[in-house]
Amino acid sequence: MVEVIWDDNANKKRIAFLSYGIKEFGLQTALKMNERIEDYVESLANNPKMGIVEPLLVHRKRKYRSLVVHKLIKLIYYINESPYRIHIADFWDTRREPSRLARLFKGKNNK
Repeated sequence: MVEVIWDDNANKKRIAFLSYGIKEFGLQTALKMNERIEDYVESLANNPKMGIVEPLLVHRKRKYRSLVVHKLIKLIYYINESPYRIHIADFWDTRREPSRLARLFKGKNNK
């Protein structure tokens, strides 16, 4: 099992998404959604390459992958080879303009 690390910004977006879910749909629904996210993260830890290479980020030095965890949410992540870890770089709302994702990662360190 590979260690999974949430980048600060991605985790803040996840918390905001779940907070919105509590307000709009209730605590039980938000808890189920969080459980679903955690299940996907656990699956990712066991199979790091299960997500597809993110088409909007193919021109980056890093190889970003994405995994749809809900019809509205993608986890954007990359695999660090040394030490071998998964970094969740973004918690992306798929309703947003796709080109914004590419712009968001333009300024990130892409070693």
